[in-house]
Amino acid sequence: MFENKKDNQVFKLPFGLRDIFPFELRERNNIKRIMEREFKLWGYGEVKTPAIEYTKNISIGVGKNWENKLINFFDVDGSPVSLRTDMTIPIARLTGMRIKKSQLPVRFCYFADSFRQSGIQKGVRRVYNQAGLEFIGSSNAVMSDIEILVILINILNGLNIRDYKIGLGHVEFIEGLCDWFKLNPGDREYIRRTVAEKNFVALENFLNKKNKDKAEIFVKLIQPESDIKKIFSLISKIKEQKVIKSFNYLKRIHDILEKLDCGGYLITDFSIIRDFDYYTGLLFEVYCPNVTDILGSGGRYDGLIKKFGLDIPATGFALDIDLAHKAIEKMDLRESFKILLKCRDNKNNVELTRMARKLRDSDIIVELSFENISHLEDFARGKDCDLLVEVEPDLENVKITDLNKNTKKVKKTSEFIKEFKNEKRN
Repeated sequence: MFENKKDNQVFKLPFGLRDIFPFELRERNNIKRIMEREFKLWGYGEVKTPAIEYTKNISIGVGKNWENKLINFFDVDGSPVSLRTDMTIPIARLTGMRIKKSQLPVRFCYFADSFRQSGIQKGVRRVYNQAGLEFIGSSNAVMSDIEILVILINILNGLNIRDYKIGLGHVEFIEGLCDWFKLNPGDREYIRRTVAEKNFVALENFLNKKNKDKAEIFVKLIQPESDIKKIFSLISKIKEQKVIKSFNYLKRIHDILEKLDCGGYLITDFSIIRDFDYYTGLLFEVYCPNVTDILGSGGRYDGLIKKFGLDIPATGFALDIDLAHKAIEKMDLRESFKILLKCRDNKNNVELTRMARKLRDSDIIVELSFENISHLEDFARGKDCDLLVEVEPDLENVKITDLNKNTKKVKKTSEFIKEFKNEKRN
């Protein structure tokens, strides 16, 4: 925030937005590089869609309570348009418009900002920096869901995020429990809302009035559980088809991931309810003790693309880059060797620039200093440099300070440059 003293006006960003400085951006870009590599290894191609979509298209997939979360305005022709709220709906639209059935299945990935309206309160975001993927058109639901979960686990491990868990749920499980209670539409909506809010006390009080024995089982079933066998013992008391079917699907997913050495990252969490209405089957969320919000989420959405003209199944996930950045305790950002290069008398800067070019040809990051700086070593350390190299006025010699080893030495300029060229060849 900057203050203009002339007119005493305070300049600041609109609420829910923020600037990002170079060091943090380097860390976030490193996260994206790790994700991008994993996406490519599995054959996912990156797509980009416009940030603005017709409001009607976005409304196809958002939930009933999402109207106030859209950032809306009018196009020049008067058409209502909105900023995208996620990437799944735009990619579903792209698929319905541009992909032929003969091209299926297709694998798309993305790195993009999504935008959601919110109330004016401290700490609430309106921009969500996300990375994710969509696996579209596979006839094998189980193995396509397995694929995206394995990719997600590989990414989380590659980012060195510790102690995370992936909660697995299913859209039809809560629906089946409501069928078991024979609830009317109003009661079902109350259950859905209460479960989404994790208000289990209110939920139990409500269900006790319907059937106390069933209420006890219902509440136990929607608690996160790492031992799937405990859930099976409770499921055996319920004969409702949706409950049995959805549990069996999750058990199959769980068993396959166990065989792939991924079972330790899983918990069963039937309380997962997503804000978007397009999910039809498997749901999952990523939890991490370092952050309070959900790190990532995803699931199956077999009916969404049909609304854009192509009746095909799909599954995918999105990871929140902002939260992933917070969850990583320490990140190694050593992309390349870095030097702060300076002429000791602040002259011969043209020659200094030529020297820097030769070093950059060897993939060395070189930052030039043209200013008089009193504490140059501290300044170089603050720039995350490995070496401080001060060129003598005659350009013949350089003074080299190794900022990692705290050593100093003087070398011929030609020898110094040749040393890095030889390292590149080797």
